[in-house]
Amino acid sequence: MSKREELYQLLGRYQELSNVHPRRNEQANEESMSFFVWQCNAIERSTLSLEDVDEVIHTGINNVTESNREELEAMGLYEAMKYAIKLADDNKELKEDDVKEIHKLLYMGASVDFKGQYRTDYITIPHARNLPPVRHISYYMNQLFEKYQEMQDCDLIERIAKFHLDFENIHPFGDGNGQVGRVIMNYQLLRAGYPYICIHENKKKEYVKAFEEYYDSNETDCSAMKQIIIDALEDELKARIEILSKEIAK
Repeated sequence: MSKREELYQLLGRYQELSNVHPRRNEQANEESMSFFVWQCNAIERSTLSLEDVDEVIHTGINNVTESNREELEAMGLYEAMKYAIKLADDNKELKEDDVKEIHKLLYMGASVDFKGQYRTDYITIPHARNLPPVRHISYYMNQLFEKYQEMQDCDLIERIAKFHLDFENIHPFGDGNGQVGRVIMNYQLLRAGYPYICIHENKKKEYVKAFEEYYDSNETDCSAMKQIIIDALEDELKARIEILSKEIAK
């Protein structure tokens, strides 16, 4: 059995169990949210622990440390992810305004001229090349959505991997592009019936290298990012199946 066939088999089992145990699956979603927020921000050098993030999400800001910048980022990412989950649950197409809203929620403590606004200055990113001029960002974003729709007959994971890589290369916002991109990735997976995934901070080197390999191939080879998504999906599906299969003590 190929890796892809195994993944589809795991997906089928997960969907079957989640239909039988919807409340248990909902609880699994809630429990894994703290882990997602923790790891997603850890890739961007957040120093919060999993316990810190869990406390922020469940008890609010200013309960963890004196400085609340990282707590605000954790709460913002949590709200952004909830927004994406709602879009997927309602089976709504992601639009440019939704991407801006995700960024706005992510930076809930930032100024109004920053959160939800495309960057206004040229920036340099080590693993992103040929960033478009600021005046063309909206055009490139709309092209990104169009290309994603045109790839409907392609493998889903390949579509998601390429979208993620191209989004990072547009780098539409002044900051937070990584978190926004991973929220979008999870929206796309959720809409297709998968659980949302977490790219672990200990996979950061492979994650960054996947961007570099894509750009070195003139944006034709997204296999490294595909593999990262497949591995994360396999881990998450197996974990969910174990949770949903577990007998509950009476």
